[in-house]
Amino acid sequence: MMRTRITSAVLFTAAVLSLGACSDDDKTEAGASSAGTSTATSAAAAPPVGATSAAAAGGASDKAICEETNKAGEAMKESLLGSMKDGDFQPAEAKKMLEDFSTAVTAAAGSGTSKIATGAKSLADIATKSASAADPLTAVEDPAFEKAGTELAAACQAAGVKVNL
Repeated sequence: MMRTRITSAVLFTAAVLSLGACSDDDKTEAGASSAGTSTATSAAAAPPVGATSAAAAGGASDKAICEETNKAGEAMKESLLGSMKDGDFQPAEAKKMLEDFSTAVTAAAGSGTSKIATGAKSLADIATKSASAADPLTAVEDPAFEKAGTELAAACQAAGVKVNL
């Protein structure tokens, strides 16, 4: 039964990553180098709290919200992959992973009212609801989570920031 949950989590993550990678825009060298930078920063286990707090305090721009949300997403993926290495992924680990993601995204969005800030808050709310479920791995498979992530990624792409959730 646990293998099924892990498989579902991996497939869900792969689907979300695939959707986030879709783009009609031509890639440039600048875009490729910024993607390499994002990959290098994904090694951090969690986004720095000071950075997200500072961004939220100053009424963060859409670009800053997207960048911080991307960092939170990368940290969530790193946490997921790190937890799955031992072959046993517990609901408590999924809960913490989703709570950390939600906290970081909420802090990044701050009190913003733009489409991107609202989308980020919506995604964070869904992550919080999924984390509070008895089985967070099953709850995160909610199509609303994928839809909110896809919409936010598209809005961020329009703002000039590539987000892979």
